[in-house]
Amino acid sequence: MNEMMAASSSVISARMTIMGKAAICPAKADYAEIGGMMQEKLVVLSQVQQALLQQWAMMFADTSKQAQHLGGLFVTGRPASASGLSNIAEALFAHGTRMMAQSMDASGLALAPVHHQATANAKRLSQ
Repeated sequence: MNEMMAASSSVISARMTIMGKAAICPAKADYAEIGGMMQEKLVVLSQVQQALLQQWAMMFADTSKQAQHLGGLFVTGRPASASGLSNIAEALFAHGTRMMAQSMDASGLALAPVHHQATANAKRLSQ
């Protein structure tokens, strides 16, 4: 996160300079850089969306599997034994733990394309 924020700061500074020069002398403007700004944001946004959709699909599949498992336990019509209740509690705890871990992973997956683009831009613009 720190690396991405530092890279973003240097990219914003460099691009503000590029846009300032373009405003002063449009004939000498770096239109490739200016034009690429919007395109790269769209590409990164689509990568973020794809990563999140894949993660959410995995979480939904896990939740569906858990619901099917629990539903199967309750369809028997018999009261649950102490061991059965323990198994239900264990399954719910494991599912909750997986959901928390996968939710935390989602933020890293969402930031990965942004981090990659910001650090690549910072490196390219510093040369």
